Amino acid sequence: MKIFIDFDDVLFNTKKFRTDYLNIFKKHGISKKVFEVCYYSAVKSKKNIRQYNPVKHIERLTKLNNINPVALQKDVINFVKDTSKYIFNDVGIFLERFKKRDLIIASFSETDFQKAKIVNSGITKNFHKVEIINELKSRIVGNLIKSEKLLADTDVYFIDDRVEQLADVKQKFPQIKTILLKRKEGRYNDRKNKYCDFVCHNLEQAEKIILKFNGK
Repeated sequence: MKIFIDFDDVLFNTKKFRTDYLNIFKKHGISKKVFEVCYYSAVKSKKNIRQYNPVKHIERLTKLNNINPVALQKDVINFVKDTSKYIFNDVGIFLERFKKRDLIIASFSETDFQKAKIVNSGITKNFHKVEIINELKSRIVGNLIKSEKLLADTDVYFIDDRVEQLADVKQKFPQIKTILLKRKEGRYNDRKNKYCDFVCHNLEQAEKIILKFNGK
């Protein structure tokens, strides 16, 4: 068995993280409106999926506001040194149910900021692999399937909160069971479609589906 699982909004409360992140900027005299405007100008869009660069964000803010960019950048770095409090409460129990060798984080946005969020969350020790990519995640899945010769006699699951990721994986690898995870704390409201085999609202529900297929 292999379980590919998204990080943001699935394992990690990104909505809460982003609220607290905004508060750092507010302490430096930056309004939410200006934060948002400069945030999106610092985002590089690729295939309708955004990735964030805090350095560019701060550079843009510096041009519009009388701030100390060095101090702000230091606060941002300190903020992401420990992101463990943003891990959802049901994650620990879910990880205990499965073997480390069967778990892979599949995350988008191959940036230092995203890597810091994930590594400093404290849960990477529970995963066989942590894969971060700037493309659709089917590439991560495909690479592992090829290297470990999966699918022939292995149940593979893909858990994500974005329908476009699930659809892409399902279209390329129909044998994989796809699970749309729609948390109440999530930032998106994607709806189940024909490429989503199941829809869940937490990891406890996802666990039950996986264990059911594995006779447990």
